[in-house]
Formats: sequence, structure tokens, C-alpha cells
Amino acid sequence: MWGKIAKILQIWSVLGAGAVASLIFPPFTNAGAGYTALILFFMFLFGLPHTKKGLFWWTYLFGFAFYAVGFCWINNALLIDDDEFIAYVPLIILAIGLFFGLFWAIPALVSGWGKNIYAKMLVFTSVFVFMEWVRSFIFTGFPWNLLGTALSHNEALIQGAAYIGTYGLSLMLLLLCMGMVLIIRSAYRRRLDKGGILFIVVPLIFFIFAAPRFEVEKCLMCDEMNDFIVRLVQPSIPQTFKWHPALAHKNFRQYIDLSKKGEQDGYLPLDSVSLVVWGETASPYFLDRDAEHLAEIKEAIPQGGFLATGVLRLSMEKGEIVPYNSLFIINDNAEIKDYYDKAHLVPFGEYLPFREYWPEFMSPVADIVGNLGRGEQYKNMHVSGLPVMGGAVCYESIFPKEVLNPREKPEILLVVANDGWYGVSPGPYQHLAAAQMRAVEEGITVIRSANTGISAVISPYGKILGRIGLNEVGIADVSLHHPLAFLTFYGRFGNIIPLVLVLLVLLLALRLNVVPNRDS
Repeated sequence: MWGKIAKILQIWSVLGAGAVASLIFPPFTNAGAGYTALILFFMFLFGLPHTKKGLFWWTYLFGFAFYAVGFCWINNALLIDDDEFIAYVPLIILAIGLFFGLFWAIPALVSGWGKNIYAKMLVFTSVFVFMEWVRSFIFTGFPWNLLGTALSHNEALIQGAAYIGTYGLSLMLLLLCMGMVLIIRSAYRRRLDKGGILFIVVPLIFFIFAAPRFEVEKCLMCDEMNDFIVRLVQPSIPQTFKWHPALAHKNFRQYIDLSKKGEQDGYLPLDSVSLVVWGETASPYFLDRDAEHLAEIKEAIPQGGFLATGVLRLSMEKGEIVPYNSLFIINDNAEIKDYYDKAHLVPFGEYLPFREYWPEFMSPVADIVGNLGRGEQYKNMHVSGLPVMGGAVCYESIFPKEVLNPREKPEILLVVANDGWYGVSPGPYQHLAAAQMRAVEEGITVIRSANTGISAVISPYGKILGRIGLNEVGIADVSLHHPLAFLTFYGRFGNIIPLVLVLLVLLLALRLNVVPNRDS
């Protein structure tokens, strides 16, 4: 009986550790509780004897809770329409945990191949990072909350992403955690573990080597500012109001009126701004087919300047009208100068995989899922008077090495988003952190404007130069600095770099996997 009670307590402890460990991500990054739970779980996993089966199932429980809690904000989208789909919330949480938990459990299972604690830890670390990379493309991919993103609260710590990408930072963070486990273990035994010191020293040397890049950013901030000024506009229109037919023009006017603010409101004059940026589907009208509202939008565009706005675009293809989730660049004569169509669509949001095979009882969900067209990937926008700009619509910005044209790197990555679906939750903060990581990885200025969420301009070093907070209504004028973009080591070689690191760590594990450890 007592054995069963102990087992149940152990199961709940592991689930609790997984839930608390998810707090390493924004907006809870400074709490410390997440890292404590993560290290305690690794002590349990590698400090106690487990069979391969035990390694898999204990880690699966941990991973289930880690992702079910970490991604729980997804369920807010189901609660927008008067709780009509509230019954599906437990199913979504269950599905998230069951699927994504495998990305923790598989590395743990493979680590059982190690004969000693060092080999097990190194195998787990390398396979985990490899699985993070797999997570970026399997079933169209969802690389949200990569472990390395947990460092985004400190600009100096994420400078290493310019060399080894976010996947590489995940590897370094795991090595640090493993080193902490070994040091705590050796302190308990009152015997110095030199291997534990090495686990900690290697990542620390890397972070110290990479951090000075951020000092360069501080020097640039002292230079004379460029005359290119961006105005972010965030009306924070609730998602329940955004597509309401009776409120369409009111919402449209809110964007225009915010954009027009000037010196009398404590802002720069509109005509001193070079580019006004609205959020995803900011216009409820098909501006490429609606001359009246396209002309009205001129009020929001500075003389000689431009407006970038998210909008739905209609295209006639094979006799059918196909909608696209797009980004338009419009000049002060209300002319659409260029556009970008979203290329990486959200499954179960913007299209439904295998729609024709879904059962009838799921029709309430299937009927609200869009069926959007897929745009050209990596399309740049070339407009005379503006830097070359790449586009990303909403969650496209979460994909490392998949946001910029590899043949012609733009100077600015323009991201339009709408995090209104996720309410007041960790989702918008984590979404911003992903854009921050892309800025450092690629060495590019990121301009992110959200209908609601967190709008920001991010320097190529990951520093947030201007920001409008979650659910805040307002504008932010930001002067951009030179250089707007530059080539980084990761930007040049991409995911080859972290994958080579994964291989090196695996080879080291193989080299160390020669002496069985009596208590590993």
C-alpha cells in the first residue's frame, strides 16, 4: 500500500516539476522557480537508477506537463466565441501534452544507452536539441518555446544566437543545467566532480565570448540617429470586436486616427515619420479591390512616406477566389507598391489538413477554420524610398532560419501579428521573444506591429528600441540605427552550426561511454 502511495506521489511530483519548469519562458524568466524545477528533475532522472522504460515514462510525464502548461494559452482561442468550444479545451491540453511530451521522452530513452552519468547527460542533451530542430518542421512545424528562448530576458545572454542560433543556445543551457546537477551531486558526496565543472565552464566561456557583441550595440546608440523613423500603431481591438460587421469602419478609423497623432498629442509630426506600421489584417476591407477605403487610408500616411498594413487579399485562381493573409506597402498617393502573402500557414487555423476526411461531429470546429492561399516563401518587398524588407505574418517569425530570403537578405524584417486570440497570457510575450531571437540570429532589424499583443522595434542585437505593451492602445515612434542588418555566422551557415554541435556532443558521449558508473 505504502509503495503505491509513494509511486502516486512520485508521479504527481514529476508532473508538478514539468509544470513549474515551463516558467523558464517569458514572462516568468526571472522567477528562478522554473530552473529549480528543471534541475531537480534532472537530479531525479540521472542521479537515480532507472531502466530505459523508466527513463522514457518519467520524462514523458515531465514533458507532458511542461508543454501542456507552457502552451495552455492556445486554448484561449477556443474561448473567444462565448465559450462555444469550451468542451474541447481538455482535449486540446491532452493532445498537446501527449504529442509534445515525446520530444522530452525520446531523448531520455536514447540516453539509457549511456553507461555512466556523463554519457547519459550528453546523449540526452544532444538528442533533445536535435528533436527541437525536428519540431521545427514535423507536421508543418511548431518551434515555439525553444529552450534557448528562455534567455531572451537578457540581451547579453542571447548574443550567442548570432553564432550558433537558438538551437545552439538550447544546447548550452542544457549543459549548464546538467553541470549544476553534477555539482550539487558532488557537494552532497563531499567529493569534487571535475566533469561537472567542465559542463558549466564550457557554456560560460561561450556566453562570455559572445556577450561583447551587445557592447557594440551600446556604442551605436551613441551615434547620430538615422532619419528613418517608424511609427508602430496598436489599437488593441478585442478579438470579439475585430471582425464584427457593425464595428468594421470604427475599427478602421481607430487605426487611422491613432496614426494621425502629432505634436499636439505629444508625438512627432506625422510627416516626419517614414513608415507607419499596422498589425495583421488591420484593414477589414479588401484594399486592392476597395478604392473608397484605400483613398481614406491616405489620412494615415505621411507625406512622402509609406504605410505597411496587414490585410486580406483576394486572388482569382483557376476560376475560384482565393484569399491570402497579406502585408501591403502603400504610398502617400494610396497606391499599393508591393505586397507579401503569408507562406507558412497555421494548420487548424488558416487551413485544415485533410479537411475532407474529418468526421461529422468535428464540423463545428472545421467550419471555423479558414482555407487561405499559400504565398511565395522568402518574397522580399522592393519599394523605392524604403529599405528592402522581408515579410512575416504572425507565427511565421517563430521559425529559425526560415524568415529571410537566403539569396537576397533584406535590411528589415517586417512582422505583422494579432495576438488578440490569446488574451492576457504568456503567449504574446513568448511570441515577441521569438522575434527577438530571429533579430539576433540573422543580424536584422525587426519591426513588429500587432493589432493587440506587444508591438516592438528590435535592433539586430536583440535590443528592444521601442515598445507598446500588451493590450495597450497607442503608438510608438522609433528612430532606426545603422546598420539595419549585417551578416552573422549563423545567418551564413544556418542550422548546420547547431547540428554540428549536436554531433560533437554525441561523439564526446561515445568517447566517455567506456566506463560504467556504479551509481549512475
